Amino acid sequence: MPSRAVSRGTPTSIVKSSALYYLLIAALTAGLLYLAFRGEDLHTAMAALAQARPVPLILGIIIMFASHLARALRWQIVLHPLKRRTSAWLAFKATISGYAMNNLIPRSGEIVRPYMMSRGEGIPLAGTLASVVVERLTDVLALAALIVFSLLSFRERVTRVFPMFSGEALTIIAIMLILLAGLILLFFSERRTEQMLALVTRPLPHKFGKKILRMGRDFSRGLRGLERGAILPLLLGTVAIWVLYGISMYVSLRGFADPAMSALTLRDAFLLLTLSGIAFTIPTPGGTGSYHEFITTGLAMIFGVPPAIALAYAVVTHALSYITTTGFGLGFLVREGISFRSARSLKAEPELPLDYPLSSAIERQGDFNPTTDLG
Repeated sequence: MPSRAVSRGTPTSIVKSSALYYLLIAALTAGLLYLAFRGEDLHTAMAALAQARPVPLILGIIIMFASHLARALRWQIVLHPLKRRTSAWLAFKATISGYAMNNLIPRSGEIVRPYMMSRGEGIPLAGTLASVVVERLTDVLALAALIVFSLLSFRERVTRVFPMFSGEALTIIAIMLILLAGLILLFFSERRTEQMLALVTRPLPHKFGKKILRMGRDFSRGLRGLERGAILPLLLGTVAIWVLYGISMYVSLRGFADPAMSALTLRDAFLLLTLSGIAFTIPTPGGTGSYHEFITTGLAMIFGVPPAIALAYAVVTHALSYITTTGFGLGFLVREGISFRSARSLKAEPELPLDYPLSSAIERQGDFNPTTDLG
């Protein structure tokens, strides 16, 4: 078995770097919340919250959880090379638990989710980590496609509010989308992958280049592990996830009686979904602050919704999602015998599971036991 020895800094340096990381996240979150709430009529926003219709808001959350179920089912497709039959319920619990940890510690769920699935199914942790990378890249493609759709559908209004999308931005994003898709296709070929990685890593420092080389090879091996028949279900699953997200946002809009909110269409909701997707790429806990700023700005400045109503929508939809997801996710972790402290430690030392070659995990599934090898 490959050695698990990793180089770590001193405890003091690790604590300092962690403290700085969390301080930066806290400052970013606070700044974005300030931007979202700055100058708003909080009294009117509170009144709108008090008058909101609960049924559409609750239904929106239920549809959101349906999208999480679709994500769990898609994950099972990606995991087929590691294990033919996996539990959909465990995949769902791991997905929700990952979101819960992301709500508390940004990006920690990307370690907790595969660990939980690996431990429950007895499959290589490195392999489940690779499967998450494949999923994430698929979602990046979906978000890029949504951005292109939004700019084509609402170009004048979007560029007026978000000038960074003006000019040739649409062309650039479309080209990037095509290049990203082409890059993924390139990774399906072992020979072309080696040629590209050699070209990319040649000017890099040896240590950094070696890591990029290993990651590229492992990702390529993970993609090639997918069965040909799994590609279409993977794409359909991705469409289902994002369509359900859009429907969830649309249904939640019905929770407010304001005429401008009632006039919004399903297509409008997908622009909000695009803004939400961009907001969640910002490393704040569960999109706190970034979601509020992007959604409030989008509703108020693109669709003409009164700012206080827009803020109320952002606050209530984020709060309902955050509370339910975190509550269920932490409950699932407890039921699986994983404490918050142990889950947090996985984020604190990501080098441990990542040090095991992913390609070896895919080829030799029995070599890595997450119960014993993680101590």
